[in-house]
Amino acid sequence: MKNDEKVFIVTANLIILSLLLLSIVGIMFIVNKSIITLQIILLIVIILALSYTISIVLSLFILHRIANNKKISRFSYRFLSKIMGAIYPLLLFVAKVMKKDKDSIRRVHARVNNLLVTANPVEVTNKDILILLPHCLQDSNCKVKITHDINNCKLCGKCDIEKILEVSRKYNVKVIVATGGTLAREWIKRIKPKCIIAVACERDLSSGINDVKKIPVLGIINDRPNGSCFNTKVSIDKLEEAIKFFLKEDV
Repeated sequence: MKNDEKVFIVTANLIILSLLLLSIVGIMFIVNKSIITLQIILLIVIILALSYTISIVLSLFILHRIANNKKISRFSYRFLSKIMGAIYPLLLFVAKVMKKDKDSIRRVHARVNNLLVTANPVEVTNKDILILLPHCLQDSNCKVKITHDINNCKLCGKCDIEKILEVSRKYNVKVIVATGGTLAREWIKRIKPKCIIAVACERDLSSGINDVKKIPVLGIINDRPNGSCFNTKVSIDKLEEAIKFFLKEDV
């Protein structure tokens, strides 16, 4: 089992155990205390804690089915999407308290999101697809501005932008380079895509997935051989695979 999955499972189990412990303590207080108001409050807390626990366990079961290439219902898809959105901040908090790498949680979150998207394909054409890229993919010494129009690229081959353009033109798919989350959201509002292929670091990718809840997003984590946000790279094969998935072409 990979380290990311270990961190995710340990964190999720810790949350489940904490919620169960909270429920047990609450039940003990209800049995031993005679204050009606306190009993009502504790009862509400217990119900919420148990509901949360059951939801997490069911989510892990659904994830197991998806990971084993088994079909899930539309209800299961929506349920898992809601629960992942709800527990994601809690998972990050627990990982921080445990002094675990939060990027491990973010990577698993992105993979879970991709599993959900691939388990529920949508009917789209190439005109409905938007590829969102971070500006750090561009060579740091390049003077050409591509954030407003990626086609300004001079195709010098010093960064991955040239190869990305080749793939996007091959499938006639829209590509945007955004300098941040706010600008990315503005482009989404303007273009109104039916699906998105997003390239970003773990933090920005998970944040973007949570921001765009009504549009399926396939996330690709960029490679950072030169450090964070500097001359980053992306797997062109993964990018093309994502396009082919949405277009229902053989991968």
